[in-house]
Amino acid sequence: MEKKHKKRWNPCLNTKYELERHDYETQHGDVCRVKGGLMGLYECPDGCHETAGNTPYCANSSGGGKGGGVRKTNGYKGGPCRVRNPDAPPEYRCDDGGVCIMAVGTPKSQFKGKGVYYDDSCDGQCGNGREGDLNAWITNGKRCNSDWDCSLAGICTPQGQCQCDPWAEGVDCSYLKFQPVDKNRLGYLDERHTSWGGSIVQSATTGLYHMFISEILCKVDTSNRKRCGLSAWQTHSRIVEATSTEVDGPYKRLKQVLPPEHHNPSVHISPTTGHWHLFTIGGSTGPIERMVSTDEGKTWGNAITISPEQNPGPLLMPDGSTRLFFRGDGMDIPSPTCSDEGISMQVCPSENEPCHPSNGLPIISHTGEDPSVFVDHRGNYHMLFNALPYKCVPKFEQGGHAWSKDGIEWSTPRVGAFDTTIQFTDGSSMKCERRERPQMVLGKDGMPLALISAVTGCPKALGEEESIRKSNPYKGGDDAFTLIQKMGI
Repeated sequence: MEKKHKKRWNPCLNTKYELERHDYETQHGDVCRVKGGLMGLYECPDGCHETAGNTPYCANSSGGGKGGGVRKTNGYKGGPCRVRNPDAPPEYRCDDGGVCIMAVGTPKSQFKGKGVYYDDSCDGQCGNGREGDLNAWITNGKRCNSDWDCSLAGICTPQGQCQCDPWAEGVDCSYLKFQPVDKNRLGYLDERHTSWGGSIVQSATTGLYHMFISEILCKVDTSNRKRCGLSAWQTHSRIVEATSTEVDGPYKRLKQVLPPEHHNPSVHISPTTGHWHLFTIGGSTGPIERMVSTDEGKTWGNAITISPEQNPGPLLMPDGSTRLFFRGDGMDIPSPTCSDEGISMQVCPSENEPCHPSNGLPIISHTGEDPSVFVDHRGNYHMLFNALPYKCVPKFEQGGHAWSKDGIEWSTPRVGAFDTTIQFTDGSSMKCERRERPQMVLGKDGMPLALISAVTGCPKALGEEESIRKSNPYKGGDDAFTLIQKMGI
């Protein structure tokens, strides 16, 4: 008797098309596309309809919600199309830090491991890192043995408890502690231009804070269009300078420092000369360039290419060298993982020389990008980074924190060390889709003062009631701005 094979599930009406999922993207629904086909050509899955080329491209036709019975899609009517295979195996797993993420996705080459749970609750089994569920020293004996157990962001007291520094919290001090944000001091929210992160130094002469920002121009009709979102960051990103009397702003735009295409600014003051060093990438995937100013940013020397890599996270050393942390692609990240992006490091002997080649190996065991490294007031090293890059979703708890005594050997990172929920001084809050490009501002005492980050997918009203919200230029969706949030006191 001939064996019957079960028909392969395919929600695409054209059998030559395959489902392309866009989980947790409010601006993009699931679509059907020929494998390896042109990105602009697509059809909508069964149960969804096209939106005439507007976001979310494919929208839910009927509305389903979880447990929607015979409905073909999940979500609300008119929202982004969300299609799920009714026979699919578990797709979620617990990541470090008690974070529940998708274990599978496309492209498949980015994912290692398998799913354990069926939805993004992970059945509540991931644990609570803030309460110490993920720390062996807490669950076993409830006593810390050294400052390492306190993430080097606090001290281990004789009583065996972690006493966290003002900028850190959690039983093991691995989480960032923030002050609420004043809505009048959001950081850098320009009337005309989307921005995607920045970096700050304070002038020793004037006391002003100088921020260097990735500002993204519109692709067309730049004189009339405003805040066109992130879509043009690979070709239309430039570096601008803005100043403020307060670290958290508001910042006033001064001038363009570097034209398109320049991105990922990171500015630092040399501990040996006092000169300002501005690092950027000169294209969407590098190379990394360095410029030096001897007069606090009034003028800059020529840009020197120092590395073919991308996402610079420089640390200027007392001997005049630079440890350049960066993002590498195609790395062998241990399983399970949701991306092959990793963080590596190379050394630049001096400000006038290129960096030595990297060994190409990840320096932490978790996927990541956007590394930013600082040395605290006790001489300990801390790395902040995006721990859920590329296709890792959901990204609500993508902030990573790793620590080290020498900047060479690093801890297992805490994932979820900061998240996308922003608390405001008036008691309200907002939740954004993504919060990336973290860079810490240090005070004169070496204590962390404020975190700069890029946010997108935030509510258009930015925490206000839509009907009474104050006028702000933010458009929501894939529009983005540069947020500055003071650390706890």
